[in-house]
Amino acid sequence: MSSLSDAKRNLRERAEGALRREVLSELGRDQPGTVEPYRPKGDRFWRLLFVPLYRRIPWTAKERAMSALGMTAKGWQPPARKPGEPWRPPAGATRSASADPPEQPPAA
Repeated sequence: MSSLSDAKRNLRERAEGALRREVLSELGRDQPGTVEPYRPKGDRFWRLLFVPLYRRIPWTAKERAMSALGMTAKGWQPPARKPGEPWRPPAGATRSASADPPEQPPAA
């Protein structure tokens, strides 16, 4: 079973590396004096096929695929909000009495 987990880890590392190198290339494209990131051997498949396909697939499909392959973290609950949605306190959360500002005496 170790070889399967090694294969998953290798696949994830190569995919993340290809995506990271592509983003770095795009960020540095208009910057003077920027050096292209190192491209390892066998990077052509990842750069020319994987990255463009990955960018066209909706996030929900990516989540389902990663879950089906067992490539997601286990034992934690994902956040209740969607990406880009601002944080809000959980429903029913109340402030403690010590967090309330002291009451002001009435003006004389």
